[in-house]
Amino acid sequence: MAHPSVADHRIALRVVIGQAATETITLDRHAHRRRLAVPLLAVDDLPRFDNSAMDGYAAAPVSPEQLTFAVVGDVAAGDAARFRLEPGQAARVMTGARLPVGTVGVVPVEQTDAARTGPAPQTVTFTTAVERDRHIRRRAEDIAAGMPVADAGDLLSPALIALARSAGCIDAIVHVPTRVAVVATGAELTVPGEDPGLGGIHESNSDMVAALATAAGCVPTHVETCTDEPDLLAALLDELSAAPDVDLIITTGGVSAGAYEVVRQVCEPRESFSFVHLAMQPGGPQGLGRWGDTPVICLPGTPVGAFVSFEMLVRPALDARHGAPTRGASSAAYVGRSRHTRAGKVQFLSAVLAGDGTVTVADGRQLCGLAQANALIEVPEGVDQLVAGDDVVVHPL
Repeated sequence: MAHPSVADHRIALRVVIGQAATETITLDRHAHRRRLAVPLLAVDDLPRFDNSAMDGYAAAPVSPEQLTFAVVGDVAAGDAARFRLEPGQAARVMTGARLPVGTVGVVPVEQTDAARTGPAPQTVTFTTAVERDRHIRRRAEDIAAGMPVADAGDLLSPALIALARSAGCIDAIVHVPTRVAVVATGAELTVPGEDPGLGGIHESNSDMVAALATAAGCVPTHVETCTDEPDLLAALLDELSAAPDVDLIITTGGVSAGAYEVVRQVCEPRESFSFVHLAMQPGGPQGLGRWGDTPVICLPGTPVGAFVSFEMLVRPALDARHGAPTRGASSAAYVGRSRHTRAGKVQFLSAVLAGDGTVTVADGRQLCGLAQANALIEVPEGVDQLVAGDDVVVHPL
């Protein structure tokens, strides 16, 4: 029996996860790293007026050779000059000050005989000729009113917030981050500081998946562990699905075909759920559905399988939900020893992508290799080995 494809499961995940809501927020420091749902348009020109790029003198020369000017005004930043420069006249101006009408160019104070402080002189002599448009920031030079400051899908960075505010924007429409509950299942799991005993293991999936969700623009609101008791898991899912701060539940473990697969045992009887074994390694066993109205994504229990499943399956669906651009794969030249792979399944190998465009499989098994990795090599279903020099598909992490 053929396994479902990775591509088909990605589509199913996008359908279940759906689209995030949007909200209007103030463009302040709290807007940092929020993602735009619609383009952000400039309200005002930037700059709003022709202004000086230097502390110096705005001048309107009679001829290119003229160096001495009558000083007829003094304009500080924030002032609006109420006079016009006539030929042969100059005005002292500060950086950012609105230039008087008639200005041809600005000469920095360092290139004049004027003192840098104190009252403006009656005349000023330059050590260099006035150059047309020199040290002038023209109106709308950066952006004109009505033009896009940023596109839908862009993250609001500190610089982008500054640009938008300078262009008169006061708010923005952004995607609401998905609030995620993470549940790691397994009777063998022990919380930090607890003795695992002879058969237990230190639990790591819950916080790993929560961190992956944070990197995907989500807000983890509940991070839980649960035993293999079906009643306890069902009660926890009831509680989380009813919580006002949960938009999505992600579980790990209990999705395969064994005797103690608690997630599958609890969820599969519901018509809204489906469990599959993808043609993918690691991370073949997967599940998805709804508990009440809340979407639930069920990942495998091995840490590497859960990690790869999130990055290769769940992350694209979350990016689509949040309006984020699709993270593209790249190609690289494989270096290292030849490796046999499992034909018939898409394989994802922990890898180290070098600056020279080559990639090698990370040195270490399972989590040791993943901890070193900055990329995943995707080996297609029909490939049964990697040989040095092969051109491979790489997904940066």
